[in-house]
Amino acid sequence: MNSIFGRINTSKNQIDQSLFNNSIDVLSVFPDVKKEISIDNNTALGEVLFPPFIQAGIQHSSKRIVSDSKLYNLPDLVQKLNINENQAEEGFVILKAYEKWGNDCVKYFIGDFAFAIWDTNTEELFCARDHLGVKPFHYFFNDETFVFSSDISAVLAQKDLQFSIDEQYIADTISIISSKKIRTNYNEIKKLPPASYLFLKNENLEIKQYWELQTQKTIQKKDSEIIEDFKTLLLKAVKCRLNNDNSTGTELSGGIDSSCITAISSKFAQIKTFSHVLPDHLLEKIHPFKDERDYINLLDDYCNIQDRYFITSENKSLHRAIEENVIDYKGISQQNFGVFSDCLYQQAMKGNVSVLLSGFGGDEVVTSKSKGYLSELASNRQWKELKKDLKNQKPNKYRYLRTLLKYLLKFKAPFIYKFISLRKYKRPFWIDKYDNLAISKEFSQEFNIKERYLLYYKKRNCSSLQKNAIERITHPHVSQRLEYCSLIARKYGIEYRYPLLDIRLIECYLAMPTRLKAQNGIGRYAIRKAIEGIVPEKIQWRNDKSGATIPSIFMRMINDKEQISELINRAKKIDIIKKYIDLEKFERWFHKLCQRSENKQKNINPAAFYNYLKLIIFIEQNPNLFK
Repeated sequence: MNSIFGRINTSKNQIDQSLFNNSIDVLSVFPDVKKEISIDNNTALGEVLFPPFIQAGIQHSSKRIVSDSKLYNLPDLVQKLNINENQAEEGFVILKAYEKWGNDCVKYFIGDFAFAIWDTNTEELFCARDHLGVKPFHYFFNDETFVFSSDISAVLAQKDLQFSIDEQYIADTISIISSKKIRTNYNEIKKLPPASYLFLKNENLEIKQYWELQTQKTIQKKDSEIIEDFKTLLLKAVKCRLNNDNSTGTELSGGIDSSCITAISSKFAQIKTFSHVLPDHLLEKIHPFKDERDYINLLDDYCNIQDRYFITSENKSLHRAIEENVIDYKGISQQNFGVFSDCLYQQAMKGNVSVLLSGFGGDEVVTSKSKGYLSELASNRQWKELKKDLKNQKPNKYRYLRTLLKYLLKFKAPFIYKFISLRKYKRPFWIDKYDNLAISKEFSQEFNIKERYLLYYKKRNCSSLQKNAIERITHPHVSQRLEYCSLIARKYGIEYRYPLLDIRLIECYLAMPTRLKAQNGIGRYAIRKAIEGIVPEKIQWRNDKSGATIPSIFMRMINDKEQISELINRAKKIDIIKKYIDLEKFERWFHKLCQRSENKQKNINPAAFYNYLKLIIFIEQNPNLFK
């Protein structure tokens, strides 16, 4: 794992080395790092290498590369490029691929990557980012300067450049919208979108998308053969993401996704598991009242995993975790994944873990519940399969006929179905969630926030399970979460890897017939069949996963009740905060959250509340940015 940084003065002005060093120092967030720097007149490139220092330097012939990359098809590339295996490190292979295939080289890569190649002869810069956006890539460009980095903070460290707050980004953040994939806190800093490359020559900047996830042609094989092929790819997706030493850990929550990744990993390596749980004395006493420890222990015992760690985050400050996130990110992150995993990362770091496997992304495609599978059968006029599936769910006669009639009307008499649906209209839950938000009325009107929100959350009627899965996995929420977790974890010397986001596995799953995605009322059917014998049967067929991934967050907020109240009171005296937030409503929202343990309340949206806290803290820390 590396952090990368570069600056090209297209004006031909000489690089200011002290400014350049500022950014490299900002990227050195881990105690034990190495720095590779190359400066030549108007061009400077740098890498900050994290242990175990796998990748080599950045100078190769007339081209220089900086790379934060992990290629999972490295052996295939080495063979195609006829490279000596002793030179088979990611940066060198990427450079050789670029020399052979040019801009098309990215089409040959399978992995997580963000890199930049500078050609000293032609003075051309080529940058690229992986298919789904696991590795971050930020850039700044004006008439005179191009700056890029893994981390936005390194771009901001170039103090000769001017930056301003993007208020549309703030509007999105406090209305719980994931901004467009290119957007950041700052008007002048953009993100290179996933599956895209950037080409810079002189003052001309070009960005192109090199890959798009497409619907796949349905596989025509026996069901058993399809599941076996899927299982083979699943095992491969996990195995190729393991480190060769004992430095791999997994985030084990007890659900199907994390359990299957952990179980498969344990077959090939000695791994450590890390799990969020409630402190024993708070079980059944504080929201969410329970955790997943029974399933976690069941899986660890089944796989004979000895190194297991339970993270309670007891007595840890929620306010401090949010404050550190604002400081590290130099802005407001729109999600909170990773923010409250600080204790888990600390424990993993102590255990010398440098790679952490996560099951994130499974729900979007590979382990999707595929709730609309009966609609798909009906739309494809597969009535025999639909009736058989319904009967296998063993409903009573009334339920069977009612469900069958629903699908017959929906696809054979859509006007009648629509009329009945309108009569049964229920207020969408996302409208109630919006009404609970504490957005300043004037700011909401200025940016048409409610209209934008309703359009964003409007239910989309995808015509197939494949299209629905593609929309979910390519949604800005996904790449955004990957970026945030990457930046937070590297502070602890940890690199995230996501087996269920392997594009080979995703394309295989999309091509499966509908009957293997869900069957007889059972979602996640393919993954359940693929992991038969790999995980305990009780986990394989479970359908009762708790929604609280980190059950101790509410406890941390209660610990900080007085501190957060004080923060809100301070905010009431700052006009710029009142421009964005209705602080009276925000305070009432906070009191509702604090009562959550006693009173079950809907639509109070804690994750949204934390975004508001981030905005308040960010404005307090950076008042000059908002003048």
